[in-house]
Amino acid sequence: MKDIFFTQNLLKDERFLKLLEKDTNRFALIADETVGKLYGETLLKFMESKGLSCTLIPFPCGEKHKNRWQKEQIEDALIANTFGRDTTLIAMGGGVATDLGGFVAATYLRGVPYISIPTTLLGMVDASIGGKTGVNLKEGKNLIGAIYKPKAIFMDLTMLRTLPEREMLNGCAEVIKYGLISDSSLIKKLKNHASEWKLRDTKLIEDFVQTSAQIKTKVVSHDLYESGERRILNFGHTIGHAIEVIEDYKISHGEAIAIGMIVEALMAYKMGHLKESDFHKVYDIFKFMDFPLTLSSSMTTAKMYQALRSDKKARSGAVRFVILSGIGHVESFKGAYCASVDDEILSEALGWMATEFVK
Repeated sequence: MKDIFFTQNLLKDERFLKLLEKDTNRFALIADETVGKLYGETLLKFMESKGLSCTLIPFPCGEKHKNRWQKEQIEDALIANTFGRDTTLIAMGGGVATDLGGFVAATYLRGVPYISIPTTLLGMVDASIGGKTGVNLKEGKNLIGAIYKPKAIFMDLTMLRTLPEREMLNGCAEVIKYGLISDSSLIKKLKNHASEWKLRDTKLIEDFVQTSAQIKTKVVSHDLYESGERRILNFGHTIGHAIEVIEDYKISHGEAIAIGMIVEALMAYKMGHLKESDFHKVYDIFKFMDFPLTLSSSMTTAKMYQALRSDKKARSGAVRFVILSGIGHVESFKGAYCASVDDEILSEALGWMATEFVK
């Protein structure tokens, strides 16, 4: 993780200042309107005090704005401000900002360097790591994008103090995912230290962030372009992304993939790969951590089938899922790390989801 830096005060971290001063580049800061006011303006003043030129390019908050039109607006702003190939972008914020900013960096003038500063737990444990960038279409999430790694990722854990509880749950879902696919001790630690987690104990949160980052970095280093093992990181996301699209992103990413992981664990149990007791352990950890686990009445099996057809892992029209074989283990399926599910099992699982979670 040589390009990932953990800090307690970004603007006093000499590693961050050295990286900025190493370049004679102009800087463009991409952040949503909330993060821009909360942290972006302070960063601009800091850079100005160091004699560095930086322009803030804000965009509206929310997953709905991670789209091609918004990417075009940012690119137009860069061109209007005559940013050239000597530009370094700074993507600051949650997963939307790092995905969108990274994709702009990957394509602007055929590629300019960028620095990622995730400000949410989800961004720190997942979205900013691994080089995946992209935007959503009405048909599905992240259908257009690029693999483009940042020069560096700086994680200032003190920024989590201002994070709403719902955003902490977003990140918690990804931490649980790492426990389910790779390291079962994360699940035990969450259950044993739930009170400290809810109080946002800095040392505990940092431990979870570092462990999660290590797991993802290791997986990505083996399979950057997702031809095999990296697919395990999509556990729960096939169902979860479809939920987000149908719910028009009114449900958070973490809440959607929490339900996705429960449903995909049910499929693994019905397929004979996962013990029934382990399925209940998957369901129980999300209830224990107080995930809402509710869907609106607009959720139907027919809409789920339609949304699932756009999943990136689909082959020849067949949807494929990451299948657990135990808590902390995934079936490899001869290196594919995902498999299609019989329609009878898929239909049963989607029907159960509607009965269980639609309120």
